[in-house]
Amino acid sequence: MTQNPHADAQRKSLKVERFADTATVAKEVGKYLNDLLTQYVERPVLLLVAGGSSVSVLEHINPEYLSPDLTVTTTDDRFSTELDINNFSILQSTTFYNSLVEADAFCISTEPFEDEALEPYRARFEKNLREWKQDFPKGIIIALYGMGADGHTGGMIPGLYDKTEFDSEFNDSDRLVGTFDALAYDASHEGSTRAKDYEFPQRISTALPFMRDWVDHAAFYITGQNKKSALDHALAIDAHKSYDDVDFSSEPISIIRFMKDATIFTD
Repeated sequence: MTQNPHADAQRKSLKVERFADTATVAKEVGKYLNDLLTQYVERPVLLLVAGGSSVSVLEHINPEYLSPDLTVTTTDDRFSTELDINNFSILQSTTFYNSLVEADAFCISTEPFEDEALEPYRARFEKNLREWKQDFPKGIIIALYGMGADGHTGGMIPGLYDKTEFDSEFNDSDRLVGTFDALAYDASHEGSTRAKDYEFPQRISTALPFMRDWVDHAAFYITGQNKKSALDHALAIDAHKSYDDVDFSSEPISIIRFMKDATIFTD
């Protein structure tokens, strides 16, 4: 694994915004994203959006701030061609996506090709991210992430991989995208039947180095009492604890303490 240049200290740019209810949280995240889009109106922007409950934020993004200089993709996706499972397919069913088409914005699809295997799928997404950065070296990357009650963010799910396996997949500085593959895990661990424990046993996800080093501004949409414990734990990390001392395999959301600019919006 390549030496992490930010291992010595946490970044001091984490903010927490608390609001009374879920609907207000979604509106405030939308307002935050609108402000960023207007701030960088004359620069290429890559906007990554999450699936799940975070989709509710998209209706609050002002179509007037969308343009041909904007590229949109997902933070992670489920390895499925089912229209109600794959995050990019769900994105295409939103009014936000219709606004993107009308604004002539560009989208990087994370829908699997027919007969495409998981690793080529992962590699294709990573290649597209690298090509965007190569084409727009001064472009700005903005990301909308969510969090699960188990402390997962993106498609990085705790509980399957041990620390070594997790770091190899999601914490290698040479990888922007990793795979969560409970089916492959069962195949390589005799007697394991873990895949049945996951609703979506195969996924791709932007990895920790991408979140830490590539994302310029991140918004985390985190609502619900069932997520409070995981969020409190992540926020309680010792301020002097280095990146290399954190076990992200047990709580991937802890990456928020090491990003360039992260704001948590919660109720």
